[in-house]
Amino acid sequence: MSKILSEIDPQQLPAIPKVLLNLIEAFQNQDTGFEDLTRIISQDAGLSSKILSAANSPFYQQFGDVKDLNRVLIILGLEPLKTITMTSVAQQFFNQVSPSHQNYLEVIWFRSLACAHFARRLAKLIGFESPDQAYLAGLLHRIGQLGLLQCFPKEYGALLNDHSEDLPESFEKKTLGISHCEIGAYIIDTWNIPGFLADAVLYQNKTSPAILDSSILVKLINLAAQLSRFDKQNSAVVYAEAHALFGLGQAILDEIAGDVKKQVEQTAGSLGIAIAKPEDGTTIIRAKLEERNAIQKRLGKHTKDLAFLGAIARNNDLSEQFDKILTTLLRDLNILFGFRSTAVFLVNPEKPMLEGYPLPEQNNANLISNLSIELKPNRSLVANALLNQRLLVSYQTTLPDPTPVIDRQICRLLESEGMLAIPLSANNRHWGVIVAGLAPTDQLQVKAKRGLISLFAGEAARMLSSHRVAGERIKENIDSMQSDFQLHVKKIIHEANNPLSIINNYLYLLNLKLGSDSPQEIGLIQEEINRVGEIILRLSDTPTQESAAGDDSGPIDINQTLSDLISLFEGGLFAPRRIEACLKLDDRLPKIAVSKSKLKQILTNLIKNAAEALPDGGQVTISTRDRVYLGNHCYVEIQIHDDGPGLPDTISEQLFRPVTSTKGEGHSGLGLTIVKNLVDELAGTIGCNSTPDEGTTFQIFLPRTL
Repeated sequence: MSKILSEIDPQQLPAIPKVLLNLIEAFQNQDTGFEDLTRIISQDAGLSSKILSAANSPFYQQFGDVKDLNRVLIILGLEPLKTITMTSVAQQFFNQVSPSHQNYLEVIWFRSLACAHFARRLAKLIGFESPDQAYLAGLLHRIGQLGLLQCFPKEYGALLNDHSEDLPESFEKKTLGISHCEIGAYIIDTWNIPGFLADAVLYQNKTSPAILDSSILVKLINLAAQLSRFDKQNSAVVYAEAHALFGLGQAILDEIAGDVKKQVEQTAGSLGIAIAKPEDGTTIIRAKLEERNAIQKRLGKHTKDLAFLGAIARNNDLSEQFDKILTTLLRDLNILFGFRSTAVFLVNPEKPMLEGYPLPEQNNANLISNLSIELKPNRSLVANALLNQRLLVSYQTTLPDPTPVIDRQICRLLESEGMLAIPLSANNRHWGVIVAGLAPTDQLQVKAKRGLISLFAGEAARMLSSHRVAGERIKENIDSMQSDFQLHVKKIIHEANNPLSIINNYLYLLNLKLGSDSPQEIGLIQEEINRVGEIILRLSDTPTQESAAGDDSGPIDINQTLSDLISLFEGGLFAPRRIEACLKLDDRLPKIAVSKSKLKQILTNLIKNAAEALPDGGQVTISTRDRVYLGNHCYVEIQIHDDGPGLPDTISEQLFRPVTSTKGEGHSGLGLTIVKNLVDELAGTIGCNSTPDEGTTFQIFLPRTL
């Protein structure tokens, strides 16, 4: 049994070709919605099983268990759905089912769709909470037969030929050692879906006494499976079972059966499947050979187109974030090969180490990020895979005794007994290793797909290589641009400092000529010109250089600084517009340790903003206050208030963000952004209150550091 289960590959279950064709053409229609996709996919058990498997993988665990097919499609999104469809098309085209097996496939499909419709109708009739889940269970109740037909086409084909598609489970067990019900339940169990979906498939052929006290879903699928055969010879038995399980009578069952039969025959006709009844009464489903060939031809054309598009898609979007690229690669590994638990180890560019790379929403991401493996032989299966450039399976690879503990830790994080190490190398450079958790029964499937996995790994490595190389080039370009910019800034600084030095010299000479009659304002102007020179010089500093370039923090008298600024502004900014400046300074305010240049830039911007917001004849009030407590911390407060029109809502909502200035030419719209950043650098806080027609008040709180 375990040997057979290891050979069953749920990713390779066949689908009805016309369903695949309809799905591809739906993707090409821009008006297609998720409801349209659900309608198409819900016609086929093989395709639905692949999509359910992907949706219940660790990549989508945050959404909980998903049983409704429409919700499944929405959670997966269009790109994974396209990947599943295109993979199925390629498998279907290159592993074409023989005409005789195509007949069996269509019979299984016919019974599955009928069971699904019966299950939904019965679920609605008895008030079952999720009719869509019942439909899905009915659709999947024969996926075990698809698995046996895929894995043992000759042996199982002979059984179907001798006993029809309704051969007893005892015949399957006698010939193969396992029944299709057990295989179907096993496949569903691998999806880790909570509930009784697997049980419903496993116990579909039990008699009513055995399942009377089981879950409703088990009883629904059991009865729906019997009704799906449309066999009047056993009608008495089916009616008795329906009465025993749900108390349903013959009349309602006949009505439901008539409706379902019409639905299924209509669907079959739309998919090119004809129905005929020979004299022995056995239902045979046949498609005209010409229609089958036409469908296969169209699938072949789409396969060729997809191969062409795949070659173009290699030029992937380099602007995508690295994490998103890795997440997509792991998701595609799950969809293509069924690897449900995976981890990525990337080569450290500075030393020969493999380091666990955590991805958002990945299980045990923090623990994976703590793992590192030295790139030396026999340190780990993961290291050996990259050094030897080979896929390595832990069950088949011998490492020195004892087995490295790191490998056991990785397996535990992947919640598996063993692992597959997939090396990623491209352009003569090692990039990393993808590790996938493996159960012992997975070995044969990995062996059969070894070539495809290696092909996938090569494409994945080239994608990572392109992204990393492009990133390195972008960094080189940025460094070059920064160097050019710094050179340009130095030229500007040199040119700007010349006129500033001339102005300063003239002020010095003017001060000498005036002697004792020299006004105080000349000294303030000289001080401000020196400060402008310092600001311009800092343009050439990197953040590191700026912080190391001499700190002007020291005991600063805030009251005196404000008085000096008001004296400077009174003649040039306030007087021409008849603006009155009012100082309300707390004389108990001590000198505090703060950067004088940053503080003066903050105050200058806010005082200028207040003045520019006022009409002629307004007032600016500046006040200070000592010992203001915010929480457990002590601050000094500076308030700058104007009695202007207040700030409009559009400006208040993004007060400290860069905006397009409304003040006209010469204003950048960055003033308050700079103020906020400087206050943050001083470990302070800034706030604003503005009322229409009453004015605006800015409050600055600076740490009371003496």
